[in-house]
Amino acid sequence: MSAADDPGGPELPDDAGLPGDGLPDGADPASAHLRAELRPRRLRGLGKLVHTVLLVAGEATSLGGPSVAELVVVRADTAAPVIRTKAGSLVEADGLLQQIRTDLESMTVAEFLAEWGHLKP
Repeated sequence: MSAADDPGGPELPDDAGLPGDGLPDGADPASAHLRAELRPRRLRGLGKLVHTVLLVAGEATSLGGPSVAELVVVRADTAAPVIRTKAGSLVEADGLLQQIRTDLESMTVAEFLAEWGHLKP
């Protein structure tokens, strides 16, 4: 029986250009080994006062203010930081966190670090 006679058509391999997760066969997504989270910035004394004044002034004038949190990517098994960066305003922080979480789901660890690794802790 030829492929033309077979009503089901030829068999395709699992990764024959069909939409999927974009990972090579057998590869774990980076999210299996890494996780992203927002952590509040820990400021003390004069630094905290200056940060608060700049934040209020920036929000009041719509110019933006200092970063309200840090975005940290940590190893899932040890919680050791792999990437740490200032996350920006609340809106910027949310957007950055969502982008990184999407990339963690769709890339291997090597691909993720090649893309985001410039943000070292």
